[in-house]
Amino acid sequence: MKFVYKKGFLKRFDLYPALIQELILKKDLEIKSYIEKQIAPYGLRVKKIGSDTFEARVTDKIRIIWIQKEGIIYFALLGDHDEVRRFIRNS
Repeated sequence: MKFVYKKGFLKRFDLYPALIQELILKKDLEIKSYIEKQIAPYGLRVKKIGSDTFEARVTDKIRIIWIQKEGIIYFALLGDHDEVRRFIRNS
């Protein structure tokens, strides 16, 4: 499986403080494990929000959105609830 990070995802990642970045990286590994094994660790709270779009919880306020297409995982969004809603509406 190939993993691709969108520019917006990476730019947003750079804006977070180091402690949050470490947490995001930890959740990133948990998501990759979930994709391979289909078992989510406690607290990740994976939700399917579209036909090929998924959401996972980093913190109470931060979410990661990824899209699965043809064996490629696109990490598309790193943001809060409002940004997730906008992403879904515009998809």
